Amino acid sequence: MIETTLQDQQTIPTAIVSRPGIMQQSLRASLAACPGIVIVASFGDGLTALNHFAQSHPSILVIDSNLLDEEVDALLDAVKSRQPAIRCLVLTRSSLRREQLLIHGADAVIARNGSAQELQEALLRLAQHTALGALSWPASDPTGR
Repeated sequence: MIETTLQDQQTIPTAIVSRPGIMQQSLRASLAACPGIVIVASFGDGLTALNHFAQSHPSILVIDSNLLDEEVDALLDAVKSRQPAIRCLVLTRSSLRREQLLIHGADAVIARNGSAQELQEALLRLAQHTALGALSWPASDPTGR
């Protein structure tokens, strides 16, 4: 396991997919406070995100659960089939969705109402694996936690 912080990493281009409004603004502020994370784009829906990835080139995609479940699933499927190197972090309202999200390609799933530390730890893991070019969560915890 690599012991490091986001500050030790190169900057990680990150995109947000979340309905416009206070939640997207809050998520944007939370991510901006994480060292090493550079927000390159914010999208209000999955289709817009897919159409603009070629321009923004994110390494990490943060998907908020304020999208419809079907939209999140379709976005994950499309991202992983088109650009599998993009690491996807999904913020979910329900732990019941965790397994479904992992099946659709989420690299990490955390609670939407989780702590800033939990968000930063998930981003750190994704950033480490982005830098390595491969993802290998411990077999005991496929969520990356």
